[in-house]
Amino acid sequence: MKEFRLGIAGLGTVAQGVLRVIAHNRKIIAARTGVDLSVVRVASRNLKSSVDLGGAQFSTELADLYSDPAVDVVVELIGGDTTARQFIEASLAAAKPVVTANKAVIAVCGNELLSEYSSVPLRFEAAVAGAIPIIGAIRHGLVANSFEHVVGIINGTSNYILTAMQQSGVAFADALKTAQELGYAEADPTFDVEGIDAAHKLAILLGLAFDRPFNFDDIYIEGISAITGEDIRYADELGYRIKHLGIARQTGAGLEARVHLTLVPKAQLLASVDGVQNAVLVKSDAAGNTMYSGPGAGGDATASAVLADVLAIAQQGSAESTPRNFDPQQQTPILPIEQVRSAHYVRIPTRDEPGVFAQVANALSRYEISIEAAIQKQPRTSKDLVAIVMLTQVTTEKDIVAALAQVSELPQVTGNIARIRVETLE
Repeated sequence: MKEFRLGIAGLGTVAQGVLRVIAHNRKIIAARTGVDLSVVRVASRNLKSSVDLGGAQFSTELADLYSDPAVDVVVELIGGDTTARQFIEASLAAAKPVVTANKAVIAVCGNELLSEYSSVPLRFEAAVAGAIPIIGAIRHGLVANSFEHVVGIINGTSNYILTAMQQSGVAFADALKTAQELGYAEADPTFDVEGIDAAHKLAILLGLAFDRPFNFDDIYIEGISAITGEDIRYADELGYRIKHLGIARQTGAGLEARVHLTLVPKAQLLASVDGVQNAVLVKSDAAGNTMYSGPGAGGDATASAVLADVLAIAQQGSAESTPRNFDPQQQTPILPIEQVRSAHYVRIPTRDEPGVFAQVANALSRYEISIEAAIQKQPRTSKDLVAIVMLTQVTTEKDIVAALAQVSELPQVTGNIARIRVETLE
């Protein structure tokens, strides 16, 4: 039996999950792997008296973790992208293997860390999609494949809000408030609802699946704060659910890397992934379509991924610690969002006057944009406004933006035009 001793940085939800899972499953882990795990040190700003450290020493100094010869692996669970990066770098420099759940550090600094400290293991399964072993699937299970796309619901907070709006008919602000009360959203929810968290995760998936450096700046980002119940209801009537997706796709023109609201057909599995659940759909040449779904956050769920990495290091040592070196000449370029092709959902608020629909259709036709389906409700009174709702066929982002700019200038258009991209994921 091999003894393997952890030093944990942080004492939040995930750190407590790691302590709890080891306490509950230590014998099972040992029987399956031949590794006896224990936590010998914990470092955090404050000691929480309600948390059982299982005999581990407590410190307020992060340096105590990587300077202690009794610690075999350091687990970084403090979050953020400044102190955490400095701590990870110092640990690697001290030749301590590191397991992290920090998607921001990997998305922004992962290339340098993996390259400069290539002889020391740095693993980050828990950085993307919580308990779902999607990084392991791409790096190992599907390693013989060429990837066409990796598309996922990779932020549980946004998915919870959209699900609440869909199922209960509540407004965005009310759904967000409930998410905060339940602990699914932070007091400042910006990273989640504006798509930054999902973009960090997509940058990692993009780099792994398409053999390129991690680069957060490659990702086009839109959040969910502009979503309305009206659009959710119209999407439902047209046979779709609205999801916040991260999309990495190989096309003949280049790589798409984008995070935004998306209409997904109800028949697609992703459309039925609700609440705080995450799901990632991968299409590759040999394996075809594979889908991975499960809890995207939570103490025990994320701890599961953390401990999978810890055990891999315990069993394999530095065998998987290789620098990520790439030839820029061999890399497919990232497509600017203006060149991305997709279908679109459009909602245009107008006055109920004869010929409005024809004028809208004419403006779209100037850019060779065809209408796939349309809804136009009858006004209840002569003073009511109406919404022209339509699905377009596939077109470029540049053309739909230009066409809708012309539509917005029509005198009958009374407000902002809503537009959401549509993905059939075929």
